[in-house]
Amino acid sequence: MPKLQVKTAGIILGFYPHFPENHITISLRGKDEPTVTKELDKVEKEIRRLVGSYIFSDANHGMEDVVGHMLAEKKLTISVAESCTGGMIGHRLTNVPGISAHFQGGIVVYSNQSKAELLGVRKETLEKYGAVSDETVREMAFGVRKYFKTDLGLAVTGIAGPNGGTKEKPVGTVHIGLATKNNTYSGKYRFWGNREQVKSNTSMMALDWVRRWLNGDAFLPGI
Repeated sequence: MPKLQVKTAGIILGFYPHFPENHITISLRGKDEPTVTKELDKVEKEIRRLVGSYIFSDANHGMEDVVGHMLAEKKLTISVAESCTGGMIGHRLTNVPGISAHFQGGIVVYSNQSKAELLGVRKETLEKYGAVSDETVREMAFGVRKYFKTDLGLAVTGIAGPNGGTKEKPVGTVHIGLATKNNTYSGKYRFWGNREQVKSNTSMMALDWVRRWLNGDAFLPGI
């Protein structure tokens, strides 16, 4: 397991699970503020080296705030197609002040019919692979990007539970898709917890996909 390589006496690291995030705190007592600040900065730099792209904020900012800021910084637009999250991603994005210049809109496509009629997901894709699949979420992401004429199209589809799962696709199975100008990406995940937790995890991971793509980082591997 990686260890901190800096040696600073009296440093206290706190680790606080705060679903669906994990918070790390760094504490140190000292005689004067400049010395304490210097040591804290040194430890923070080392933590960043170890944790890397898993850190999305060093302040009290949610994932949606970070994504909104990055979209503004890069002058890009985004649209969202949601199935299992039922509009949660759009809700999170619209909590960000000024996001209207970058979030063009979202579509909740809960049924196969709406996926086909509103986003252009092919009937053959739904019949062969099912609504919860990489193939379907890729067409959803491509379709919503085309519909809203945005730089990015983000899509999610999955089984939030507590019912609806199968042996091949158990409850918590989620597919995320991201369509850009040149590529369409997709990935499969298995989230644990109740219905609300699966939805929350899905929205968090989907927004993290956008953050990572904008940063040039790899997506977190799924299953």
